[in-house]
Amino acid sequence: MALPATVSHTTCALSRRRRSTAPARRRGPPSRGHPHSGAALTLRAAPPPATQPTLDRVLSDLESHPRLLTPDLLDSLLAALPLHPSPRRNLARLRRLLSVSLLRRYPALSRRILHLHASLGLVSYAHHLFDHLLPARAREDAFPWNCLIAGYAHLGRHEDALALYLQMEEEAVPRDRFTFTSALQACAGVGSVALGHAIHRDVVRAGLASDVPVCDALVDLYARFGDVRKALQVFDAMLDRDGVSWNIMLAGCLRHGFSQQAMELWRRMLGEGHKPDSITLSTMLSILPSTCDNGKWGLEIHAWAIRHGLEPELSVANALITMYSDKNEQRHALSVFESMTMRDLQSWNAIISAHLQDYRILMIYRRMVDSGMRPDETTFALVLSACDNLGLVEGGMRLFSEMENEYRIPPTMEQYTCMMNMLGKAGMINEAYEFMSKRKPLDNEPSVLRVLMRACLMYRNARIGEIIGKRLIDLEPDDEHNFVMLMEIYRNSGRLVEVEKVKTTMRDRELSCQS
Repeated sequence: MALPATVSHTTCALSRRRRSTAPARRRGPPSRGHPHSGAALTLRAAPPPATQPTLDRVLSDLESHPRLLTPDLLDSLLAALPLHPSPRRNLARLRRLLSVSLLRRYPALSRRILHLHASLGLVSYAHHLFDHLLPARAREDAFPWNCLIAGYAHLGRHEDALALYLQMEEEAVPRDRFTFTSALQACAGVGSVALGHAIHRDVVRAGLASDVPVCDALVDLYARFGDVRKALQVFDAMLDRDGVSWNIMLAGCLRHGFSQQAMELWRRMLGEGHKPDSITLSTMLSILPSTCDNGKWGLEIHAWAIRHGLEPELSVANALITMYSDKNEQRHALSVFESMTMRDLQSWNAIISAHLQDYRILMIYRRMVDSGMRPDETTFALVLSACDNLGLVEGGMRLFSEMENEYRIPPTMEQYTCMMNMLGKAGMINEAYEFMSKRKPLDNEPSVLRVLMRACLMYRNARIGEIIGKRLIDLEPDDEHNFVMLMEIYRNSGRLVEVEKVKTTMRDRELSCQS
């Protein structure tokens, strides 16, 4: 049977494109993402525009003539499909065209289909293919196993990944670097120290104790478990290290309070000629304790970033602003911010965070909006909190309205509480009560009601205080503190008879009455 013209022409086009975009062979060990050596879960870059209509036309023709799907055409489609903007949708279309006989006759294609499903998060079908359609001889090496283990680990299904790892051992399938890196990731996910040590022993027996990606995974595993000394032991034994190795070890030390060891690692890294990149710097700065070396280390890293031209990097600048904000060094944070040639939402939120005690915070927020940057939940949480602390009631009310009505961001209970506290501290009890009354869920939230009750006590507003006190008792009838506050409201207004009634109620409910 002759191929339809579209299928014939596009098959050739896909084949040519596949050959022209195939990467050159590399010497030495395969990269971490080499698709034929391990379970790489990354897809290639966006395709040329011509790929999209070509793939769609071929699939449409095949859906009309499914018998025209040949191994060569399937091979070309599998190469083109990851480049398409909708790979999962088109993979589902292709899957409906596959016959069991084709998959069993061509195990190499079956393995590629399995890998593609796993890399796109469709691990259940990949596992079905592995169990029922992949010939036994195609399961004798690590590749299909790695695809599934990496796929499960990537989805957070760590127990499934580890079950496959143990099954490999039972079936005597040789494990490679990709097996171990994915298994160690899954092991960190389940938090099993004992299993981590067992996999480490397997790594040594497999002769991969010096493999950089495997050692990186081991260092990360021990650092996550909090065993920084063991992580350092593995790190120090490595014959070669890359930027990932240093990043993992530095972050592990800093997260678990090994600041001195982290400083030594930083200087050792520079002494060995390794140049930290923006990822290293931003990672370190984001978790660097402000007390580390009296804050001098942060300045040292900042100076290094300036000398090597990394300060303008967005992630580095954002981390520097956050670091100076945490150290209450607003001037330095603002200096970094003003020197940035490009800013994102994190940049604005970081500089706003540096001004939580500064009356200029609303000006910074307005400047952010005027620049075209859309604020998010974090932005409003920060600015509303500052308005509460600084007593900027008018600005806070305007901001809350803007959040609700203009940006359509639903307020959190924390933000509601912030507004009630801001109004209450300003003595605007009636306004706070009206604010609450217009938002019915607040009437059932004890934390919000208590904020207003404290304001009523402070400003001796007996009318609203009585309403709120009774509502609190309805919601929490066993909380004696609610009764005490209501008694205080009555006592402040001279209603001593009501005080005695509340005491009687407390005694009837066997609550402590000390007031």
